[in-house]
Amino acid sequence: MPAFTTPAIVIRRADYSDYDRMITLFSPELGRIDAIARGCRRPKSPLVNAVEPFTSGEFQLYAHRERMSLEQCQISDSYYELRSDYDRLCHGVYWLKLLDAAILPDTPAPELFITTLRALAHLNYGELPPALVTMAFEMHFMTINGFAPRMDACMICGRPVDGDARFDVDLGGAVCLQCPSGAPKVSNGARRIIMKLPRTQFDKFQLVNERPEWPEAARLFRLYMDDRMHLGRFAPPLYAPDRK
Repeated sequence: MPAFTTPAIVIRRADYSDYDRMITLFSPELGRIDAIARGCRRPKSPLVNAVEPFTSGEFQLYAHRERMSLEQCQISDSYYELRSDYDRLCHGVYWLKLLDAAILPDTPAPELFITTLRALAHLNYGELPPALVTMAFEMHFMTINGFAPRMDACMICGRPVDGDARFDVDLGGAVCLQCPSGAPKVSNGARRIIMKLPRTQFDKFQLVNERPEWPEAARLFRLYMDDRMHLGRFAPPLYAPDRK
C-alpha cells in the first residue's frame, strides 16, 4: 500500500534537515508509524500545525523505499490549551513518553488509542486535577497492556484480600497483613481504586475525585509504574491540592 490514510496522534517530533521533521504517530490499527514531514517547518506549509505533539486527526501517508512520508492531515484536535498550562503540559508529555515506550510498529492498539483521546480531552478541557487524570490514564494504560497489578488476593499466600493490605511492587500486587512483607501499606479504599478503576469505562474516573483515598492510590501506583516502565524521571507531580 504505497498511499494510505489512518487516524493517529502525534506522540513525538524531531527536526530533520532545514525544513523537515521526523514524527512518530500512534495509529489505532497500525501502531507506531515513523514518518518524515517534508517542508513542514516552512511558515506557509499546510503541515505546520499537523506535526505538533498531541495533534490528532486523519493522516495521509505515502510509503516509498521503506520510508513513510506525511502528505496531508485533516486535524481533529490539537489540544492547544495544554501548551498554556505548564502543569497540564507536563502531565501530557509524560503520557506521550509512555506511549512512545509501549507502541510497536504493525501492532494494533485501538482500545489504548481511544483511551488516550478521552484522557487528552479531559486534560485539555476538563477542570479535574491533572494528577487524577494521569492516575486514571496510568491504570488503564497498564491494564490494556497486560500489566495490571493483582489487588484482590495475596501474592504470597493466595488468600482473598478484603481490607487494608500492602502493595508489593516487586510481586505485582497486594500482600495481606498476615504475610511478612516490607512493602508500603495500602488502605482498603486505595486498594479498591487500584483494583476497580482500570476495569471501568475511562470517563468514570471522575467519580473517584470524591474519594479521599485517590492521592494515596496515585502515589502507590506511580511506584508500580516506575518499576515497570522506568520513566519516573518524566513523571509529573502526583498531587497539588491547591490547583486543578
